[in-house]
Amino acid sequence: MTTDNPTALRFFSTGAERLFRVADVTGDDTNGYTEMVTGPWLADKFGRACRGTLGVVMDDVMGHPVNGMTPEGFWAVSTEIHLDFVADPPVDGSVLRAESRVLGRGSRTGLAGGRVVDAQGRLIACGSTRLQTVPLTDPPGAPAVSPDDLDSRVRARSIVELLGAEHACGASGIEFGPSPTLANPMGNIHGGVLLCASEIAGSAALPIDADFRTTSIHISYLRPCPSDEPVTLAPKVVHRGRSLGIVEVSSRNAAGKTCTTATITCSAVH
Repeated sequence: MTTDNPTALRFFSTGAERLFRVADVTGDDTNGYTEMVTGPWLADKFGRACRGTLGVVMDDVMGHPVNGMTPEGFWAVSTEIHLDFVADPPVDGSVLRAESRVLGRGSRTGLAGGRVVDAQGRLIACGSTRLQTVPLTDPPGAPAVSPDDLDSRVRARSIVELLGAEHACGASGIEFGPSPTLANPMGNIHGGVLLCASEIAGSAALPIDADFRTTSIHISYLRPCPSDEPVTLAPKVVHRGRSLGIVEVSSRNAAGKTCTTATITCSAVH
C-alpha cells in the first residue's frame, strides 16, 4: 500500500509494517505522524514486552519526512538510529502514536527526531535518526511475499515467532532465514527489524534473573542486509554489573559480512 496525494509525501508500506501493525506515515517534508496497534506479538516468550519492537514505527516515522523529499532516482537510507526508552510498550491492544520532526537537512544527508506515546499521551520512547541519500538501482516497492508466511506471522503470539527466528537464547544470539516479509521497499531487511532483533539478542545475553530492561539502543547500518538471505545476530557482553549491562550486537549476512553494529544499554529494575 502507498500513500500518494498532493498534500502527503508518498509512503511505501511492506510486510514489516503489517506485521508490526504500523499505519501509513502521513505528514510533509518537516513532520511525520503514524500509529501502531499493540498486542502480545510485541512480547518475548516470558510475556515481557520487548522495547526494540518500536524499531519499525520509529524508523518509519523519523525517516519518512527526509526520504519523501529526495530527488527522483534517489533513496534516503538510515545510517544510524538512536532510541531512548522510558517505559515498556503496552501489549494490551491499545494504540501508540508516533510523531517526528526534521532537525536538519543537507544536500545528501538528513537528521530527524521522533517520539512514541501511549493512548494517554505518556512518553514511551524518543530518538533520532541520520539518513544519507543514495542512487536507486531499482524503483522502490513492496517485495513479493508468501501470503501463507505473512498470515502465519500475523498470528504470532511472541516477537520471536513474528520474526520467524530459528533460535534465540543467551550468548548464542538470533538466527533467521530468508524473510522477504521483513523487507523494506528496497528488498533489504527493514532497519527497524534489525534494530528490534539486535535489542532481543542483546537483552537475552544478560541474565534474566537480574531483571534488566533496555534503556537505550544505538545502531549503525554499515551495508544492506538482503531479505532473501539468512542473517545472524551475535551478542558480545561488554559489561555486566549489578545495575547496568552493556551488550554489543552485530548482524552478519550469508557471506559473513557485518551489516549492522548495535550497542544495547540495559538497567536493572529493582
